[in-house]
Formats: sequence, C-alpha cells, structure tokens
Amino acid sequence: MLILNGSLNSINVSVSYGSVLRLLDIISNGMNETTQVVKTYQELKIETLPGSEIEISGEVPVSVVESYRKKAIQKLIKNIELPGFRKGHVPEDVALKHVGEQGLMQEIAEQALGKTYADIVADKALEVVGRPAITITKLASGNPIGFKIKSAVYPHIELPDYKKIATEEGKKLKDPEEVTIEDDEIGTELKRIQLALNQSAGKEGEGEKAEMLPLDDEFAKTVGDFKDLADLKAKMKEQMLRDKKNKEYDKRRLTIADAVIAKSKVEVPAIFIEGELDQMVASFSDRVARAGMELEAYLKQVEKTIEDLRKEWRVDAEKRAKLQLIFNDIALKEKIVPNEKKLEREIAHIKEHYPDVDERAVRTYVSAQMTNELVFELLDDKKRPMPVEEPVHEHDEHCDHEH
Repeated sequence: MLILNGSLNSINVSVSYGSVLRLLDIISNGMNETTQVVKTYQELKIETLPGSEIEISGEVPVSVVESYRKKAIQKLIKNIELPGFRKGHVPEDVALKHVGEQGLMQEIAEQALGKTYADIVADKALEVVGRPAITITKLASGNPIGFKIKSAVYPHIELPDYKKIATEEGKKLKDPEEVTIEDDEIGTELKRIQLALNQSAGKEGEGEKAEMLPLDDEFAKTVGDFKDLADLKAKMKEQMLRDKKNKEYDKRRLTIADAVIAKSKVEVPAIFIEGELDQMVASFSDRVARAGMELEAYLKQVEKTIEDLRKEWRVDAEKRAKLQLIFNDIALKEKIVPNEKKLEREIAHIKEHYPDVDERAVRTYVSAQMTNELVFELLDDKKRPMPVEEPVHEHDEHCDHEH
C-alpha cells in the first residue's frame, strides 16, 4: 500500500477560519475539461466517519491511467540527473529504465489522483477542508488504480436561538460601565510600584522592612511623566478603570459564548482543533520571545515539550474551534461581513510590521477576528466603548494560564 498523506502537488487546499475554501484551484494536468468525456473515477463509495470525516474509495479507470503516461514520463525526465546527460535531456528509454515501471506508475497515480479527487469533490458537492490522506490500494501496469481518500468535511451545525440565549445571559451579568476603582485599589497598586522602585534602588531582598521611598511628588516624577502625586493617581485611576472595564466586557463575552456553545450541536473536525493548537503554540512562542527567552529554553526550564503543551491546551483548542465554527454560521445567517476598508487598513498595518508575512493568511485571520467582533456586537447589547488594539479572541483568556 502506498500512502501519500495528501502530498499531491496537484491539490491546493486551504483551511480558513472565516470561511472554508473548496477545491477550486486544481491543476488540470493538461487535460481539457470541456472535451473530456471519460469519467476519472469508477466503483465510487463515500462513507461517513466519526469526527466530521469521510472516506472515499474507488478506482481510476485504465483509460484515464494511460492518458497520463506521456505526461508522467515528461515530468520524470525533467527531474532525472544521470552521468553523461544534461538534466532534463535524458532519452525516454533511458529514463524509463532508470525509474522502472513501478516508479512511472507512482508518478501517474500522483497526477491522476489530483484530478480524480477534484472531480469527486465537485460532482458530489463535498465540503472538504484541509489536505486529504490518500492511500493507493492497487497500483499495477495495465490495471485501474485503486485508492482510499480520507478527508475532513465542514461539519453540520445546529444553532440554538443564540440571540435569546445572549439576552438571558446578559441580564445576569454586571454592566461593565458600572465598575469603579476604589481608593484602596489605587493604594495597593502604588504600594506595588513603591516596592519595585525600592528594589531597583539597590535594596533587593529587604522587602517591606527596608526604608521605603516616600509617596510624594518626587516619587511620582520618578515613576514617569507626571506633574505630581495627584496627577499620578489620576492617570492610574483612569488606566485601572479602563482595564477593569475591559476585563468585565471580556467576562461577558466568554459567558455568552459558553452559553451558545452549550446549546449548539457541532462535531469539530480534528484538523480545526490542530489548527487552533498551531495558533496557540505560535502565540505562546511569540510571548516567550517578547519576554526575552527562547521557547526551547523555556520548555527546558519547565521540563515540558511542545507535545505536552498541545495536550494540555487541547480542550481549550477544541472549544475555540467550536466557537469559531458557530460564529461563522451565525455570520452567514445574519449576513455579517467586515468593512472592506477597515479590513484592508488592518492588513496593511500588519504588513508594515511583518513585510514577509503570507497576505492570504493575514487576511483570513483579520477577517475572522473582525467578523467575531461583529457577531459579539450582535449578541451583546453592552458595546465596548473604547477602541482596543487588537480584536478580542473569544478564548484568549484561556491562554493566560497556558504556562
């Protein structure tokens, strides 16, 4: 059995969390779609598997297999390097002797199955996502090519009355605009700053027993660009209130999201969970780097591996993937789409800082984040009044305790 694991160069499949792209960009391998009359598959069976996956089995007919022979030989010749011949100029008989009939059949299978899979997806209107795992079950000259293809499919989602759920949950929660900052909270934060400055002044280890820097106007100027202690306290209160409100808004969103998830029916494909885990690892690695440490060094320090982290985060990743699928469906039902000018502006902003980034990946990410923000605004009548630097990810809070 030859297992290709979706490595076919003729298949271009992408997973996006804002929308799932179908197989529309398949290399035709030189075959004219309008004149093709021979079906590229036979004995087709499609079985539904758990985990929102399907298994497709069937055969590529002999006539189709043979139609790829010349093209497969030409491709092999281009890549063969043999003594006495320039690359790409090896005679056909020499090339065939070098690769053998089985090597040629494998190249034919690689090319033929790309087109066959694309035809099956189109003919049967399959909403496949991600790269397929392809196993060749029969490969012999003069015979059909037998195959099995396992692929994730976009799941069926049963949405509850999400607006009603959001309204009911919202009534139970505090209005973020009603939160306040008390004097003792400011005092506690000032004490923390005072201790930190005391240590930086060369009194590490003495802690609260050391002679503390007085909380006066000079202290305020040491902390930052403040006129006096009253100015420091006022600015602290303003920032602390903003942070406290944002936390309350995030809490509302998490609570509403959890309630909608609990009443929705959706089976998340494993590929979506793995995608979320990839994002979580990348985000965590970036945070570790910003703290001045390599991820590898951090993992060694805590005696963990990347796989350990992925196992720990898997439940949260599944929850995030599930919510993204649900929000995608809500956005479709409500005809919610991001503002194109804002989307382009945000993409341009990211590309300024990361010029080598994949623009399609950035567009997918930013579009999903902006769509999520709009869905949350639909669900919650308490709108966050102040702008935030980045769209809030529904479950970023889970990542705070990842380490």
